[in-house]
Amino acid sequence: MGFLIIDLYFNLIPHFIPLGTVPWLLYAAFFFVLARHVARLTGLNGIRDLGMKAHYGWKRNLRIGFVYGTVIWATMYMLLWIFGNIRVTGVKVAPESVIFLIEALAGMFLGSLINDLIVRGYVFAHLKDKIPSLLLLLLSAMIYAVDDVWLAGFNVQNTVFSMILGLSLGYTLLKTGSIWMSTGIHWGQNVMYGFVYGIPGREGERGLLLTEQGPGNSFILNNAHIFAALMLLLVVFFTYSRFRINTVN
Repeated sequence: MGFLIIDLYFNLIPHFIPLGTVPWLLYAAFFFVLARHVARLTGLNGIRDLGMKAHYGWKRNLRIGFVYGTVIWATMYMLLWIFGNIRVTGVKVAPESVIFLIEALAGMFLGSLINDLIVRGYVFAHLKDKIPSLLLLLLSAMIYAVDDVWLAGFNVQNTVFSMILGLSLGYTLLKTGSIWMSTGIHWGQNVMYGFVYGIPGREGERGLLLTEQGPGNSFILNNAHIFAALMLLLVVFFTYSRFRINTVN
């Protein structure tokens, strides 16, 4: 019940009520108040138990995640441009570009953080150590894929993509013990998406780059799960490399 309350709050309201910048920020801020109370009512110690902990190294983990997400998604969009699947016709001019950049960075960060707190933080807080880790990862990835239907609609390709990406984000949270690196990855991916296609939920608004769709089907977009799998491999390699992640005990 607690999961449904915070999940439906986050996903339903923007579908029924168009939100400008200021109302959206208020709606996002209230989420943290709601999540704190729901967490406590379900036996948790507020949003800290959802993984939102200011532990030593949290900023570093956030930066590392952001770089990973940004670089891999930027590579995917660069390949789309090289193979003619998207055409860049220009860039937003100032001051519109500056405003867009601020809104994209701030809005995508809050959106990524909130989604991670719901889909992974809340689920992990209640089920970690109660079910096997592999089952927990699969469950959180399935919930992430179902939740993604709110934005992207349902199709098999998108579901496979979301499942693999959900495993990457869930594995990161499982290994680090906090939400920050997972949110950083998610944030970087969403910022790159916003730069190319615009901020989700704003119909008709274009991204920082002014783009047009190229002719024909895109092999890269049809196989975007490869990039999600690359992210998973990168995360697994990173956690076992000598470059140690700051974790929460």
